[in-house]
Amino acid sequence: MTETGTVIKCKNDYAMVRIGRNSACASCGKCGMTENQKHVDFYVKNTLDAQVGDRVELDIPEANSAHLALVAYFLPLVPALVLMFLSFRLNWPEWSALLMFVAGLALGFFVVVLLDRARKHKWAQTPTMTAVLPKAPPAPQNSVTKND
Repeated sequence: MTETGTVIKCKNDYAMVRIGRNSACASCGKCGMTENQKHVDFYVKNTLDAQVGDRVELDIPEANSAHLALVAYFLPLVPALVLMFLSFRLNWPEWSALLMFVAGLALGFFVVVLLDRARKHKWAQTPTMTAVLPKAPPAPQNSVTKND
């Protein structure tokens, strides 16, 4: 997805780019903007040496929602179900199967936390700056003259 925004802040090698809501924003959600927001701000690597006030074009990659859902929801269930079925297989009481399920779920979430730290919280690709757009010419002034 390609969007146009304005650089509102530059810090070190990064620029904060503000993208305003447009008509295509109704139900997309790719950039993370909710229905009530009028804009969203992105920190992007300032590879094109954009300055505050410049209009820039950003390429915002689509988040792989299925991959994120698999890691966040399905991965914790795997050890939980394995431990629960293991306790059933060993003919343990039902309360211990429930306890094993909860322990497996906790173990699964712990694994997700470790994976998240290993990936440094970067599950989706970050937007990239693709172009600095030319400044728009100033709008013509409407001069109204009165003829008496």
